[in-house]
Amino acid sequence: MAEPKKNNSNEDKKIDKIESIKTFLNQCKRVLMILRRPTREEFLNISKVTGLGICFLGLLGYIIHVPITYLKGLIKP
Repeated sequence: MAEPKKNNSNEDKKIDKIESIKTFLNQCKRVLMILRRPTREEFLNISKVTGLGICFLGLLGYIIHVPITYLKGLIKP
């Protein structure tokens, strides 16, 4: 009788997962090797851009929220 290939398939899947994990770890290692600490100027610029983005999204949410709240008040008196 022929042995079912299901066992080999499971082993192949395990090997594929191990290989994908090894590949991911090697990519992480490469990134960590070229990392450097940002200068004060770079950090401040990133902080400013991030802050502006947060403020913009908050303002956009407020602009959307106010008319919807007003319309709900008109529909359900």
